[in-house]
Amino acid sequence: MAKRSVAYRPKAAYDIESAVVCVGQVLDSPQAAKRWYEQLQDALVSLADIPTLEKRFDDELLTHHGMRTYRVGQYRLFYTFTEEALTLWRVLHTRHDLDDYALMSLDD
Repeated sequence: MAKRSVAYRPKAAYDIESAVVCVGQVLDSPQAAKRWYEQLQDALVSLADIPTLEKRFDDELLTHHGMRTYRVGQYRLFYTFTEEALTLWRVLHTRHDLDDYALMSLDD
């Protein structure tokens, strides 16, 4: 089987950029931001190889079913996968309230 590619949805790309800026500039820790980004990339490689590594995250209000989660530091990745690709939908800080926060409209 060919290796899965990793696709980033627009909100996921924004989430990653925001996290790096927050840790690197706002919290004044560029080394911590770099380490977290490297951990994120390593996690995505692992998930692309074994996407069933973590549990499913199902909610009847979600339009995208079969979503899974994986934690990297203080951030939770939300992803789906097919035989060809792993799609990263969101990267949210664990302090975010998922009932009120941005998993309802993922198509933007």
